[in-house]
Amino acid sequence: ITDQEDNKIYLDNFDYQISKSIFKSIGYIKIEDKLDNLYEFSQIYIDTKKKEILGTDTKAFINNEDFKINAKNKPRVFSNTTKINNNTSTFDKSIFTLCDYRENDKCPPWSIQASKMRHDNTKKTIYYDNAVIKIYDIPVFYIPKLSHPDPNVDRRSGFLPPSFSDSKNLGEEITIPYFWAVNKDKNFTLTNKLFAKENPLFLGEYHQAFNNATLFADFGHTEGYKKTNSKKKAGDKSHFFSSFIKNFKNKNDSESSLSVSVQHVSEDKYLKLYKIDSSIVDYNTSTLENSVNFIHENDDIFLGLNASVYETLKNDYDDKYEYILPEVTLEKNLFNDEQLGNLDLQTNYKIHQYDTNKFTNFLVNDFNWSSKEINYQSGLKGQVFGNFKNINYEANNVDLYKEEANSELFGALGYLTQVDLQKNNNNTNHYLTPKILLRYSPGSMRNEINGSRLEPIGAFSINRLNNINNFETGLSSTIGFDYKLKKDKKDFDFSIAQVVNEKENKKMPTKTGLDEKLSDIVGSSKYELSDKIDLKYNFNIDQNFRELNYSEIGTSLDLNVVNIDWSYLQEDKHIGIQEYVKTKLDYTTKKNGLFSFETKRNLITNSSEFYNLSYEYFNDCLRAGIVYRREYYTDSEIEPENSLMFKVTLTPFGNVSSPSFGQ
Repeated sequence: ITDQEDNKIYLDNFDYQISKSIFKSIGYIKIEDKLDNLYEFSQIYIDTKKKEILGTDTKAFINNEDFKINAKNKPRVFSNTTKINNNTSTFDKSIFTLCDYRENDKCPPWSIQASKMRHDNTKKTIYYDNAVIKIYDIPVFYIPKLSHPDPNVDRRSGFLPPSFSDSKNLGEEITIPYFWAVNKDKNFTLTNKLFAKENPLFLGEYHQAFNNATLFADFGHTEGYKKTNSKKKAGDKSHFFSSFIKNFKNKNDSESSLSVSVQHVSEDKYLKLYKIDSSIVDYNTSTLENSVNFIHENDDIFLGLNASVYETLKNDYDDKYEYILPEVTLEKNLFNDEQLGNLDLQTNYKIHQYDTNKFTNFLVNDFNWSSKEINYQSGLKGQVFGNFKNINYEANNVDLYKEEANSELFGALGYLTQVDLQKNNNNTNHYLTPKILLRYSPGSMRNEINGSRLEPIGAFSINRLNNINNFETGLSSTIGFDYKLKKDKKDFDFSIAQVVNEKENKKMPTKTGLDEKLSDIVGSSKYELSDKIDLKYNFNIDQNFRELNYSEIGTSLDLNVVNIDWSYLQEDKHIGIQEYVKTKLDYTTKKNGLFSFETKRNLITNSSEFYNLSYEYFNDCLRAGIVYRREYYTDSEIEPENSLMFKVTLTPFGNVSSPSFGQ
């Protein structure tokens, strides 16, 4: 039978009372409505005037795609009695789930059992009375009244799933977030963290979208510890973080952006103690930044304006603040000519104040020129580079700089020559490029203490110091080569270089190795055996070829069911003092399981810096996992702790977490 609403009714018999407009049937009844939803009943009464259906022993299979989060979802409701009309669907003594069917008609991964379930089509909300949440038919949570938007609602105001935890530093806590959809373009989340033995923490997150702009604000407040001691000091604790970004589309395809960042905490250990984490807050941060930044750029010009105040959260700094007010950067391509080559100008103006009374004021003009590439009949290629730098500065109480106003001129010329060699043999391609850079810069530089490890690509630059306020001087050459092998899906890249100076230059940073006549021999390599496996190795060998000053080994392995990332780093001598191993392993089982292990171990102190171990099971409607974490702190107020947590995510509702059991 097809009714006036295009609903199809399948049944063995029926009675129709014309005077009352009542249609009824007993036996197996199946109804397919115009939305492709399927209903099965043992008895049914249909009031054709009121357009209302009453049924018993109901099985409702909701095929509406809006109810499906995953293609495998099979939304369904089973109930003793059912009442359906245009506005609402009511199910008494019901069981609801979104999960796919399981073999032998086993219980679904999750279900909600209720004395009454009502779906309001107008409000797009599902209500439950005496709701029991079951996971694999095991009751895990009971609530007298429960409601949530139906799955086709993008967002709505209401309470988000609560969470529980237990930490060594703060004890037991329950977190209750409330989401307020203020408007289509803005929302606010209020989160209450209630502790059994400490004062509560109140958190707020505000998001708003504008035309080509976004605003984020995150803030919180607590009265601090209830019980204080020499380590746990009394006093309120709070934070306020905000980020605003505005993008502009200008004429002639140029683009501009304005960003404003505000970050403030009342106490250094506050973020880490309460583990505050959001889209703009990371509790592991050690530096706060308050800044205003404007950028404008088009094809041949870049303009940057910046003003920043930094605050360190570390204990070992006497002065916590650092000011850059202002910093102006201008980059401009002056010409790009087939005969004359390419010339770029970079101008930087920066006022910097730090450590209370240390002050620098720099204006630097940097001209970088490169000739067109020269090809010789012998197969050699050559290119000339030039760098002219004018540094103007004032400084107070900084040992590296003179006190009075100064103006300095530096310049360098470089000539790079190389030859590209190639050999093809049985689908294997070899590419070898030996190269030499000759560099000369007259004059004498200032002492420089800041620098980074020399790498092959940087060794062939005429600006190896990479510091806008200083410049490497002297006569030097760089020798080395690049090698590449390609065979089928295998790629191997290897580069090596060494800088040979005419004489020692003790004004260069020790870490670079460029203060000696012979630098370290620096190399980098990467071997991609396939799209599943790759290896890398970077190194610095001492000039005497006897010692490794730097060694970095890494490998990534993707075998579908097993993913491994492993790395080892060792620094010695002038480069640094650290040695550690990092390991991350993911193993996916055949039955939708994911085992993960991640750790970083300091080999010098023979201790782990972090340790995470987890197992997660997932299917079309549920993710369940157990997580063990070991967190290490070297702080007098925050103690290291172990944590163990069981977490379940019910699609599409959110998370149900056990307490994070601390030790």
